[in-house]
Amino acid sequence: MTDSTYCSKSWTDVNLDFETRTLRHCCKAEGHSFPETLTEQFISIDSIIQQRREKSLNNVAHEDCNSCWKDYAKGNSAYRDWANRWTDNFIGNHKTLLGDDKFIHYIEVKTDSTCDLACIYCSHTSSSKIAQEEGVSIEAKTKEEDYLVFKSWIKNHIQREDLHYGQLLFVFLGGEPTASERFYELVDFIEEAASTTDKSIRLEICTNGNSKKFLMDKIIAKMDTSKLSWGIGISNESYGETAEFIRHGLDWQRYTENFKRYIQHPKTELIVLSPTVNIFNLKTFPEYIAWVYEQFKMYAPQKQFTWYGNYISWPDEMDVAHLPKEYIKYVEQAEQVVLECSMANNVFKENFTTFLETMKQRIGSAYNPEYKQVAQEFLNRKQQVKKTDKLIKLMENLDL
Repeated sequence: MTDSTYCSKSWTDVNLDFETRTLRHCCKAEGHSFPETLTEQFISIDSIIQQRREKSLNNVAHEDCNSCWKDYAKGNSAYRDWANRWTDNFIGNHKTLLGDDKFIHYIEVKTDSTCDLACIYCSHTSSSKIAQEEGVSIEAKTKEEDYLVFKSWIKNHIQREDLHYGQLLFVFLGGEPTASERFYELVDFIEEAASTTDKSIRLEICTNGNSKKFLMDKIIAKMDTSKLSWGIGISNESYGETAEFIRHGLDWQRYTENFKRYIQHPKTELIVLSPTVNIFNLKTFPEYIAWVYEQFKMYAPQKQFTWYGNYISWPDEMDVAHLPKEYIKYVEQAEQVVLECSMANNVFKENFTTFLETMKQRIGSAYNPEYKQVAQEFLNRKQQVKKTDKLIKLMENLDL
């Protein structure tokens, strides 16, 4: 574990979930419920986040960040290892500014959990498809007033002259954001608010890339008329049939077609490849990386793209920490593919190689000699819920 406890996410990020009425500063942090009446102060500089910022600068491990502290306690790498962008020098040079909200530039928004996929590592709180499978009724706590306050905060934040950032990013999550009507409403509002400033503002979505044609046409039409640049985060980590099984409901052919449309669109400023590494994807991960590179070489050789990885820690059965060290060979194969890629448009390449290094450290750190039995029982449970007999084929990916 690192000696310091600060992380830039405590200052730069705001993550709002309007369906559950919760706020985070970092997607991995503990969530805090909105007050009965949401305020602009609560969004960016409430006493909760002020306390976290202060404690982390004094090397106190704040409980909001337990996800990372637990990983460190197990001897694993943690999200903070590649998500923190600040150094001791940066902290030292900006001490007089760190008590404020001047660095907020990464605003993540989840309007609802509407989704067409039922990924085997996801839950009913993030996928309406899973809720339907499990017979769970989701109670949306959304208040219309919350959106009004948020819109006011956006307008005021955009107009501030004391902000410290290179670009203001509005990132829409799901579910699947392209299926959310609120997403299009907020995009229109941000576009209008942005028209009154010369600040650099980018709209982003994190999509599963599986949108059917009518939804894909809808988001492309929105991008066509947009006056802002766009970032497209594409969430996938496997190739072909393996991807279809892990991301239950995915159509690989549709995914490949949508992928090409996103990377070729003239308004797309940056593509972010967002793999979620787990025990079942390791075997095809190098093939997926190679496939991605090939798509850019063929269809968008000038388009900037980067990788921003994550890994499964829940469900615990899918955590690569339980695998034997021999599985590191697949990460080494992935590293070799990345090493051989000489494309100048693959930006921030070093961040991905750092992520892959942390994955090698994680594999085997909590080795379970019964990992195959645990994995098979997990897949059998998933098959019953999803009414399929195909997921068990993922066990083939555990054959070294």
